[in-house]
Amino acid sequence: MTEYEPYEREVDPERPPEDYGWTEPESAASTEYPPKYPFNNITQTASGHMFEMDDTPGGERIRIHHRSGTFTEMHPNGDEVHKIYGNGYEIITKNKNVLISGVCNITIEGDSLLHVKGSRKELIDGDYSIVVKGDYTVTAQDTASITSKDTVSFMGDTISLRTPDVVVTGNMVIDGALDAYTVGCATLTARAGVTCGAGDLGNPLKGQIPVLPTGIFSATTITALIQVAAPLGTFGLMSSVLMTDTVNTALHNCHFHVGFKGPTGPPIPKMI
Repeated sequence: MTEYEPYEREVDPERPPEDYGWTEPESAASTEYPPKYPFNNITQTASGHMFEMDDTPGGERIRIHHRSGTFTEMHPNGDEVHKIYGNGYEIITKNKNVLISGVCNITIEGDSLLHVKGSRKELIDGDYSIVVKGDYTVTAQDTASITSKDTVSFMGDTISLRTPDVVVTGNMVIDGALDAYTVGCATLTARAGVTCGAGDLGNPLKGQIPVLPTGIFSATTITALIQVAAPLGTFGLMSSVLMTDTVNTALHNCHFHVGFKGPTGPPIPKMI
């Protein structure tokens, strides 16, 4: 037997120790490290199929090679490369279990379709991030829900809610504008103002059938930094720089103040 002396292979100094990118590794059999006689045993057929069992020191490998180029090769360090020059199919008639102790990288250069005929559940112990460079659509035929023990944030140039009713069981704080046909919540705080009336932007029936002037109705407090406006409205308390509704406007326009010099007249200008 020839003396067994393994090759000393250099480690690529340009490759960082934690490189999560991947490329197809080269075969242990190369022009730089060729198989040595008599360690390499090859069986080859007339059409070009080949089976290798290589015991070359430092280059121990097993390779099954099809004449089309498709092959499976086991490397000296235990790595395995399976390359298909064509379409690939894997059919399992029962269960399949996969355990990956390291990082899993999947690169799909074309489209991808995952069809689950039953239910699907993902359990993630760490963070979960999805980056979509195009459009992102989620469609549910039944209930769709998002639950978080902490904050749920929606950020975008425009957030559109296409629904007849927006119901919030807790408080609602709006920094910008809200257009909706119906908003139900315990407390509504709008820094700019609250406006409701005929022809409002949130009216889904606009231009289809006549809609009577609507209003803002609250049994508790409505607070706005600048304005609260509604053609018809019923308020328990209002707090704003500008407040307009049918009842409070009428009371403001006809009320009198009694002072040391007698009652004053209605306020001028009147509230519109």
